[in-house]
Amino acid sequence: MLTRLLCVLTLALTACGVMQPTSSLTPLPYSDDFSNPNSGWETLSDLNADVTYDAGTLRIVIKRENLIQWSAAGQRFGDGVFEVDAQPRGGPMDNGFGVIFRMQDRNSFYHFAISSDGYWRAGYVQDGVWNNWDDWQPHPAIRLGSQVNRIKVVMQGTKLSFFVNDQFIASREDSLFASGDIGVFALTLIDAPGTDVAFDNVRVSAVE
Repeated sequence: MLTRLLCVLTLALTACGVMQPTSSLTPLPYSDDFSNPNSGWETLSDLNADVTYDAGTLRIVIKRENLIQWSAAGQRFGDGVFEVDAQPRGGPMDNGFGVIFRMQDRNSFYHFAISSDGYWRAGYVQDGVWNNWDDWQPHPAIRLGSQVNRIKVVMQGTKLSFFVNDQFIASREDSLFASGDIGVFALTLIDAPGTDVAFDNVRVSAVE
C-alpha cells in the first residue's frame, strides 16, 4: 500500500503511437473480442512494454517499473456504456489496470483502474497532468489475483459512473470531455515491474 501512495504522481506515460480517433461518433453497439488481429487497436513491442493481440485477447505486458502503457481503439464515442473483461496473467499483485475513455489525445482523457489486490482509482489526465479524484482504495467487488474482472463505465453527459462485476463503485460529475476514444491500460508501480494483463470482450452500448 505504501508503494501505491508514493507513486501517485510519478508514473511515466507512454503510448503505442498516437492514433487519432474518427471525427464522427462510432455507431452503437460497438464490440471487439480481439479475435481479428487487424481490428484496429494499437500494438507495439519495445524495451518498455509489449501490447499484442494474443489468443483472442489484447495483452499488455510492462517490463519497467513506474510506467503506464495503453492501447486505444481509434473510435469516438459520446454517451455510452463501456465494458471490458480484464484478467491478470502474471506479475505483481501491486499493480493497476483498467480503461481510458473520452480520450482526446495522449495528454487528455478520463481513467478508471483496479488492481490485483483489490483497490480502485479514477480520475483524468489534462494537458499531460495526471489527476485522481480518489486515491487507491479497496472495494469488495474486485476479484483478487488472476481472476477476471468486468470493468464498466457509464458515460451519460457530465455524469460518469464506475462499476466492477456489475457492482457500483462510485460516480463523478465532470464536464472536461464530452466525447472521445476508448482504450485499455496497465501500469506498474515503484519497484514492481512485470504487470501482465489480458483484455477481452470490449463493448460500448447505448445508455438505457
